[in-house]
Amino acid sequence: MFRRVEAVYHYPFHSHATMGPGCAVADVQMNGVTTVWCGAQKPHALQRGYAELLGVPPEKVRIIWTPDAGSYGRPGFDDVGADAMVLSQAVGKPVRVQWMRADATQWGPKGPAGVFEISAGLDSQGNVSGLQFTSRLFSGGEIHFIPTSRSNFLAAQLSGIPNTSGFDEFANWGTESPAYSFADILASAHVVPSFHAGPSPLAGTHLRDPNGPATSFAVESFMDELAAAAGVDPIQFRVRHLAALPRAAAVLTAAASKYGWEPRTSQRSASTATLATGRGAALGIRGGTLVGNVAEVEVNRRTGAIRVTRFVVAHDCGLIINPAGLTATIQANVVQTLSRTLREEVKFSATHVTSADWATYPIARASDVPPIDVVLVNHPEQPSTGAGEPSTRAVAAAIANAVFDATGVRLRQVPFTPERVKAALA
Repeated sequence: MFRRVEAVYHYPFHSHATMGPGCAVADVQMNGVTTVWCGAQKPHALQRGYAELLGVPPEKVRIIWTPDAGSYGRPGFDDVGADAMVLSQAVGKPVRVQWMRADATQWGPKGPAGVFEISAGLDSQGNVSGLQFTSRLFSGGEIHFIPTSRSNFLAAQLSGIPNTSGFDEFANWGTESPAYSFADILASAHVVPSFHAGPSPLAGTHLRDPNGPATSFAVESFMDELAAAAGVDPIQFRVRHLAALPRAAAVLTAAASKYGWEPRTSQRSASTATLATGRGAALGIRGGTLVGNVAEVEVNRRTGAIRVTRFVVAHDCGLIINPAGLTATIQANVVQTLSRTLREEVKFSATHVTSADWATYPIARASDVPPIDVVLVNHPEQPSTGAGEPSTRAVAAAIANAVFDATGVRLRQVPFTPERVKAALA
């Protein structure tokens, strides 16, 4: 008997909004010597980009980094400095520019949105006989994350300088993530053209783990759908297709052991109680680092609210150098991605971004954060492969799979808002 399984997953635009909007001071003097104080991530790159915007040699531009609110990827801090510099050049005096919350959430670059279509066939033994993967995303390189070109900045684009520094970035079925071994795979990736040829408030750039959370949400959710269709425990099903990468199988089983996972198929809860509970698993791989996740959730059938009650991460980044720092980094990754999974979504009309503040672009609160258990899998014989981003990769899928285990309903669109949960349950 041959069975076909197919699904479509949606991942939204996400904002780079930080706890405090960017601020900068620029002093462009008549002799072309310029000093800019700002908190952007890459002052060495800004020196080149700002110099090109002013039309002066880089050695005439000095960037003084100042502590700011912190960020992932390329947020609006680079643009704030460019705003201040252009204004200072126009008036011949030092200028301070402070973006407001609405400026940051509406006009800062965005983590790109995407749609994933996946289909596969299962043979009579419940093995994947073939898989087709198609992604369609806005490019995460429309705004280059390294601002060495004058066309990188919003002030330049709004003044008529075309953006020539962008690049196409695809979200494809990669060679390392996912790592599942299937007999036949047909994968294609497409870049969706920008909504607007000129400066756009939806222009995409790198956000933490570029394209990783989106792609893994689709792939790891679909692996769960295949496991359910095959009638196999979700972790056992994944391990079955990880023969070529035993370390990936090991982190999954380590997370399962820490959680106290009891092998069984994921299934609709027999209970009709208002609160339904479930558990879900997911695998993430980035840059050689392997991460196994188990999420436990409580779903309120009446309100549609999802509460993550426990989260387990098994993490293998090769040689571990600083266990305490590594654990804190992993937990921070989970907290931020949980926020993107349950709450964050850039909304927009035909004319502008409507997510302008913490009410219209909500983020996770302390009460949303569950206990996070971390299992560090040390391989001192291996090089360290990094931990800044890998544990963001499979958070959304683990939560979605836990919701299915609790309710029998698949959530295929992030974020998992109460309204979407109630619609799915209905």
